[in-house]
Amino acid sequence: MIGGVLSDAARVYRRLWRRSVLVAGAVFLVVAAADGLAALHPTRGTELVSIALALIGSLLVQGALVEVVRDVHEGREPAPPVAYYERTRNELATLLVCAVFAGIGVALGFLLFIVPGLILLARWTLIVPLVMVEGRSVRDAFSRSNELVTGKTLQVLAVVVLAGLVTTILASVATLAFGFLPTFWSAWIGGTIGGAIAAPYEAHALTVLYYRLTEPDRPILPA
Repeated sequence: MIGGVLSDAARVYRRLWRRSVLVAGAVFLVVAAADGLAALHPTRGTELVSIALALIGSLLVQGALVEVVRDVHEGREPAPPVAYYERTRNELATLLVCAVFAGIGVALGFLLFIVPGLILLARWTLIVPLVMVEGRSVRDAFSRSNELVTGKTLQVLAVVVLAGLVTTILASVATLAFGFLPTFWSAWIGGTIGGAIAAPYEAHALTVLYYRLTEPDRPILPA
């Protein structure tokens, strides 16, 4: 399953890369600007704004990219980027609550000898697709994700770790490429391009994983 999910995610990325990069890039343009300001003027206020925008922006991008793949998976023509932001905005409060609870749970799990944190990371990894595709509530999203992953925890964990590693490498290379610029411009331009290029792969991998577990006999993308 691990190789299948990652290779399917790569195919989705290649097929939808223009729209995916555009959707992610528009959000990271704002997020990276906040990061640049925090790096240039490191105060508690700028750092808090940067963290908050990073969390909200990440969830907005993930939700929108789930919807991009969903449209193609279900045979619909891709919508304008603003339509994907609108769909995600309607679920953003649920996604934020889920992210906070999941973050606390995984962090506590890591404090308990690491293994419980890894298990929770895998068990709750489908929360965003479940909220976006199935319209699940916070409680139902956690429960349904745990149900889908149970019995495949190690495989799902491997997918999450490998997809995260690929994303980190892509983002780091793009960011380092602009390291010669002054602090703000380096963070803004590098962060925008790095996020736009890297974030879609991880989001697509989790969406592919969701469809693999819920519709195992149906191709992710139509021919």
